[in-house]
Amino acid sequence: MILAFNGSPRLNGNTAAMLQAALDGAASTGAETKLIQLYPLKFKGCVSCFSCKIKGGRHGFCAMKDELSPVLEQMASAEALIFGSPIYYYNVTPELLGLLHRFMFSNMLYNKKNRWQYGRRVPSGFVYTFGLGPEMTESILHPFDAVHKRMGEMLDCEPEICCAANAWQFHDYSLYEADAFDEAVKRRYREEVFPLELQKAHDMGRRLALAVRS
Repeated sequence: MILAFNGSPRLNGNTAAMLQAALDGAASTGAETKLIQLYPLKFKGCVSCFSCKIKGGRHGFCAMKDELSPVLEQMASAEALIFGSPIYYYNVTPELLGLLHRFMFSNMLYNKKNRWQYGRRVPSGFVYTFGLGPEMTESILHPFDAVHKRMGEMLDCEPEICCAANAWQFHDYSLYEADAFDEAVKRRYREEVFPLELQKAHDMGRRLALAVRS
């Protein structure tokens, strides 16, 4: 099973569309896929209880019990993982951050050797959407380099990165205090470029699914 996680509060917005395109790409190879919406779930981020690091304890397991618990159980056996979020104030949403913290921290020990406890190679990808133009992509994504690196170490496979810029946010820009954006430019980008970004997400999902079999 290939799992994708939507960290956006908009269950059918830009991020969801990109994630679904990635899953469609994976499904085109015959893979089973599932999109998990994080916002409807009631859960907290890591509370630093250190249960996952007790000697002789259950490493790679988050002891917290809430609506994220069954999601983490599914992740333990997933064939590939895709994480998605819109960028708000140069960061991912609290929901995706909470998932990443609990998933990664519970699988990490404070040892010099054998630091990561996940124990197998799993292809992964990150999908980001943001309202600024594509010329801002590098500066927007740079803060996440450390997370990408750690995820690659943990899953023994460097993650793929896919993004969609200049996000279409309103059906009618004239109704909102948003004159910093040119609606005509936004609309043209939505019609002409966003389909290409969806195709990139589709191709990424297909590569991840094929990587599972390699």
